[in-house]
Amino acid sequence: MNHFEEYIAEWYDTIPEGGGTAASPWKIEWNDVPYKERDTRPLSRLKVLGAMKEVLFNGTPTQRAAVYIHIPFCRLSCTYCSFFKKKGDNKAQHEYVELLLKELESLSDKPYVKKSKISAVFFGGGTPGILSAGDMADILCAIKKTFFLAEDAEVTMESSLSDMTEEKMDVAIAGGVTRFSFGIQSFNSQVRNTVGRPYSREEVLKQLSIYSKKKADIIIDLIYGLPYETEETMRQDIRDAAACGIAGLDLYKLQLLPDSPLGKSFAAAGKCLIESEVQVFFQVAEEELNAIGAENISCSHWRMKQSERNLYNTIASGSDDLFAIGMACGGGVSFMKPIPDAMYHSVVKMGMYCPMAAEKEGKYHAFFSALQSAGNRGIIDLSALEEMFGLPVAKLLMPLFQTWEVWGLLELIENQWRMTSPGRYWYRTMTRLILRAADYMCFGLPENTKKADWHGMINIK
Repeated sequence: MNHFEEYIAEWYDTIPEGGGTAASPWKIEWNDVPYKERDTRPLSRLKVLGAMKEVLFNGTPTQRAAVYIHIPFCRLSCTYCSFFKKKGDNKAQHEYVELLLKELESLSDKPYVKKSKISAVFFGGGTPGILSAGDMADILCAIKKTFFLAEDAEVTMESSLSDMTEEKMDVAIAGGVTRFSFGIQSFNSQVRNTVGRPYSREEVLKQLSIYSKKKADIIIDLIYGLPYETEETMRQDIRDAAACGIAGLDLYKLQLLPDSPLGKSFAAAGKCLIESEVQVFFQVAEEELNAIGAENISCSHWRMKQSERNLYNTIASGSDDLFAIGMACGGGVSFMKPIPDAMYHSVVKMGMYCPMAAEKEGKYHAFFSALQSAGNRGIIDLSALEEMFGLPVAKLLMPLFQTWEVWGLLELIENQWRMTSPGRYWYRTMTRLILRAADYMCFGLPENTKKADWHGMINIK
């Protein structure tokens, strides 16, 4: 017996199968804790620049890669949001774009960049749609000069409806944008007003219907569990989305972030999200999505048109390369760009592409990334993972998956384990348990069983 099998046996002697108990697929008491790859190590600040130079000049790119462009500016004050952002200001935005252009230029002659093939570009934030049409065009032009984009590259720009105009869309499409993502959150006027989103339901429907006729796919985000949401408003949200002619949508569970205005108001009132009520919203949303013929292509994403691929999110959740451009953003778990203005300004003006912090990836990073990516998709092929990494994945996960099959969370279809509707609801928890099991297989049970540090969005329940 090799050490992997010894560790597998030890894990099953110690951890309850499935990590908890189940009364039904929806009523599960999970034994759930955060997860972080055990052998990742932070690099000292003295070594970060050298490590980045080594990659840019001597590294071997992955077969495909993505570019993330971070625009930190935002006009809206959404009550559920506590992410880093800066108030919209035309002068400050243009100056920031000038820095982005310098940063892109600093990468253009690097061997690693020249050899990389970019399959997806994503403008995130903040609200990238806040930029002027001219600034959008300049960034898109610089991206093409710096990177080699695949012929069918997916180029996505996020925006709020209130920041986007037809003129900006036309300029962005001419510059190569193939996909726009709008944070609708809900079509219902009362729900929208409560969380700080402008425009009534009628205005949203009208604007999306116009934009859907452009030569680019339109994607929207919906959040379930918002204040004043009901089963009927949730069903109507899906019907409204379909009526607009969009290409796809993301369905996200409300996260009550403690530092957000909404999180603080819930805490002050002694309220919390009630799991059983939130689950109903997800269930009825899926019922309506099935009724309109939407195709589920990840645990949180559905498409109405075959042109929709959700490619950036697929790349970002795996171990492929991710070039992060701008302040306060990062590439996977490997590095984080400067957050303070002065630090970001100084490194860019010196012609450098340099993070303020970085980690050394562990021995099994690619394996853990593949597991996480499969968990996000809700389709896990144990045989393919074994062949790819040479690890006894089936021996590790089969007993766990068979338990989850009994619980109604997974089903085996054509030798692939696929998450059911309740499985998609619990997918983050299930993915953490899969990652912990894989961690034990590779390293054995940890000597210290203290609660792990919070690490990344995967750990938000």
